[in-house]
Amino acid sequence: MKCIPAILFCLLLSISTAAQRTIKGRVVNEAIGTAVAGSSVFITNTSRGTVTDNAGRFEINEVPPGKHELVISSIGYETNVFSFTEAQLPLQLKVELTIKVKEMENVTVEPFTEEGWDKWGSYFLKNFIGETESASRCKIKNTQDIKFRFYKKTNRLIAYADVPIIIENKALGYTINYKLEEFETDFSRKSLLFVGYSLFEDLQKGGSYRNKIQKKREEAYQGSIMHFMRSLYNNKLVEEGFEIRRLKIIPNYEKKRVQQLYKSGKLVTSHGNIGVTITTHQDTATVFPPDSVAYYQQVLRQRDNMEEYGSHLLSADSLITMIEGGFKYVEFDDYLYIKFSKELEEDKYLTTIFPIRKAGPQQSTVTLLGKKIIAVYENGFYFDSKEFYTSGSWGWSEKMGDNLPLDYEPGK
Repeated sequence: MKCIPAILFCLLLSISTAAQRTIKGRVVNEAIGTAVAGSSVFITNTSRGTVTDNAGRFEINEVPPGKHELVISSIGYETNVFSFTEAQLPLQLKVELTIKVKEMENVTVEPFTEEGWDKWGSYFLKNFIGETESASRCKIKNTQDIKFRFYKKTNRLIAYADVPIIIENKALGYTINYKLEEFETDFSRKSLLFVGYSLFEDLQKGGSYRNKIQKKREEAYQGSIMHFMRSLYNNKLVEEGFEIRRLKIIPNYEKKRVQQLYKSGKLVTSHGNIGVTITTHQDTATVFPPDSVAYYQQVLRQRDNMEEYGSHLLSADSLITMIEGGFKYVEFDDYLYIKFSKELEEDKYLTTIFPIRKAGPQQSTVTLLGKKIIAVYENGFYFDSKEFYTSGSWGWSEKMGDNLPLDYEPGK
């Protein structure tokens, strides 16, 4: 009998702790205050979410630790996003949704062509889901809800969906409800950006399937941006297999000069002589010998930019400039070259990007746009993700086909 109070105390402590990791609230129409039933309420990039009842009420329990964004969305309303940390729990919220104003299709700043899945579906899958092995086992269940607009004047493509995109990922064992907020390709600049909010649900299968997806999730995690951000936060870059060097990308000014000479007509191939003719405004000409021709041709074969790598490996401390409120702020100029030594590049990546190169450690290049600073949290969350521009291995692989929730833990 003496042990019963101790058991009761432990039980009460457990219940109290669970109650503290709770978000409760009500979702209403901002204009008239009525309940918005059936709203989707979830913590983005996690497996924690729910739907409001007829009174607009919701409750999310077992909120994972860390910095998160609570997303509230409903058809016909603007998406509402609320940022919070575990220190603010428990939360009691009143969420007011604003009715989405329908776009005036006859009044546009730039004309566009409305197009469908038949034209752009394969391109969207390649750049949204990806081309990795895991991506090949993904399926979008509601492709009919995804629309496209092509802006010919600026050579841009925009994709949008009024309802969440439902992705079934059999390789990693998830169904993902993805609220797409932005998807834009600028073909002239060769840039792609997509932003949205994800709710992960486990595919309910057991036995050997669970062992397979646990292995695939571990493979997807290793060397990912999430893995990198957690390693950076905990100052375990080297132990986790990451090597970082500073990188400067220097424009090839000589190539630009030669290209401009050809483009302006000042540098043309001589018809009567073997050489290069320089034409001046007096219409006189100077013929250069064949070795000069060879030089200009050699310059034109060079890359547009030259890469200059730092000689020393960088530590986490050299990139973190401030710590505040659980965040570590990362700041750097130019670029970072990041190598992950524990996994090789995928064969499909080499076939697509570097067909003549043998597989080596995964290599990525990153730069910070805009404010040149991002905030990183212990669970791998980082803000603002739009500032973190990647190329190389991450630019190819970090898409929805290999995406994991922030509450994912290796080995669990």
